[in-house]
Amino acid sequence: MNTVTTKRPGSAVRLSDLPHADYSEHVIDHTSDTLVYALGGLGEVGKNMYCVEHDDEIIIIDCGVLFPEDELLGVSYVIPDYSYLVKNQSKIKALVITHGHEDHIGGIPFFLQSIHLKEIYAPRFAKALIEKKLEEHRMMRGVKIIEINGESRIDTKHFRVGFFNTVHSIPDSYGVFINTPNGRIVETGDFKFDLTPVGEQSDYSKMAYMGAAGDGVTLLLSDSTNSGVPGFSISERAVAKAILEQMRKTPGRMLYPPSRRTFCV
Repeated sequence: MNTVTTKRPGSAVRLSDLPHADYSEHVIDHTSDTLVYALGGLGEVGKNMYCVEHDDEIIIIDCGVLFPEDELLGVSYVIPDYSYLVKNQSKIKALVITHGHEDHIGGIPFFLQSIHLKEIYAPRFAKALIEKKLEEHRMMRGVKIIEINGESRIDTKHFRVGFFNTVHSIPDSYGVFINTPNGRIVETGDFKFDLTPVGEQSDYSKMAYMGAAGDGVTLLLSDSTNSGVPGFSISERAVAKAILEQMRKTPGRMLYPPSRRTFCV
């Protein structure tokens, strides 16, 4: 007999006598519900991979790696668990890339080792980085990389996917909106509001339109890195100016390693 002990010593009740919560209204209907889930990127800087699923279709946003902490000796990259997507790879209609940082594209070679994917949609700069990465892994023949911009559209049976310009510390950065049977989902990618950017400005008018058109935005998936820090991020133009000034003052070589620290030789 299964029993559970109450707070009073020596007293016990049958589990069958306990009231049962009614979870029937929370049961997922895989044909009519739109599912949104992350395989990485939540509560961590890296391993970004988000999925939107409806019935027999899945849209994937980004496919990144996480760089290991010091305790993971001998580990080069940490990647998401792809097992659910492996089981449901027939549903995958698109892999969409927001920009070319490693925490958003670094997992693609490992992903393609497990899943056959015909097409990847990526901005121009990210496309070039992905092509180079796949050439190094000798995987270019198996997948087509399609260049996207702010006017691109991807239409499937259940989804309509579009893009909008954002500003980030890398060229060709985009946010993604997905119109689903249950509302509009917006995934911002990595971004900051930069009033003096290097390159194209964020598409504020399209952002405003998405919020105002129809029922607006049903679900916002937003970058939140440093969102708790007061003030504004430094403009990329100011960063570029500081780098140029440092270069002018440096008599020898200047090296910028991935660790973000600057060494002058």
